[in-house]
Amino acid sequence: MPVVEPLALSRFTRNLLQAKGLAEADAETVAESLRWADERGVASHGVAFLPVYLQMIDAGDIDLRARPERVHATPAIVDAHQAAGAVAMAFAMDQALREVERSGTATLWLRRLTHAGAMGQYVQRAAERGCLAMLFVAGPPLMACHGAAVAAATTGPLAMAVPGPGGEPVVFDMATSEISYARLRRARVRGEVLPLAAALDADGAVTTDAARAITPLPMAGAKGSGMALMFELMASLAVANPVVEPHLRAASPGERRHTQNAMILVAKVDAFPAGHEFVDRVLALRDALRALPRAQGFERIQLPGERRQAQWSASQARGVAVDAAVWQSLQALARAHSVALPPT
Repeated sequence: MPVVEPLALSRFTRNLLQAKGLAEADAETVAESLRWADERGVASHGVAFLPVYLQMIDAGDIDLRARPERVHATPAIVDAHQAAGAVAMAFAMDQALREVERSGTATLWLRRLTHAGAMGQYVQRAAERGCLAMLFVAGPPLMACHGAAVAAATTGPLAMAVPGPGGEPVVFDMATSEISYARLRRARVRGEVLPLAAALDADGAVTTDAARAITPLPMAGAKGSGMALMFELMASLAVANPVVEPHLRAASPGERRHTQNAMILVAKVDAFPAGHEFVDRVLALRDALRALPRAQGFERIQLPGERRQAQWSASQARGVAVDAAVWQSLQALARAHSVALPPT
């Protein structure tokens, strides 16, 4: 498994996206988004997603020339116009953070964006600016709706963050499915055995064989399915960009265009009664949890995001490990676009 210095891998990603026609600044934003995930061990949303982005460009799902813009003041709505997802999400978060400085809280809807990588990076940025932050995304139906044998619901995701001790935010990021579609694709490439009740095969039967798995199952059954449905109702239908229903009605795969919507909520911690004591209260809660008796097999009780932060520290020292199959696909793309691969 090749190991690559993170910045070198990010430069390769930027150069490849530029070769594909993306503007330099936008290519840099997308590359940094993928690097954020790779450095934190979220390989399914790191450079492994780069070939998918290039396919989306070829299919016209990502508009290389699109610029996100604020199209409605109250409620605040940003239209991404199918721009690269990381570019649109960064623009929307900038809008929300400017608003929160004026009023203490901000809620914003983002429509017609494309896949924006791991959502944890965006709420983390807000938490580093002293905010409570939450966002959720409504996208194409990749997950089975509870009781259905085929994909009929979005996999989310939902991400939340708050300022934390030592300047390290507490970051929570989850999909509404038992296993994200990106992780399912990665497990298929690596020939892994899936957890029980994680996915269905083409016949609608539960399988642990990643090679046969087609459709992720919702987390906690009806609960995950219901959450995904609410994401579609609140983030997609409200901004007149429905995603799931047009996909289900489409007669052929060629009629199913990739698009997503999102809802962002941010609030300044200082605007709440806890004020400057908030981080101290987070620290007290963390210490109280760590003092609890540990269940068998657990060495430590952690707050959300601590494991990823430890992985980030490790990746700075030893680099990012890239799956062999992903590396092969990157080699092919590098040759096709005359872009030099980073050293391993």
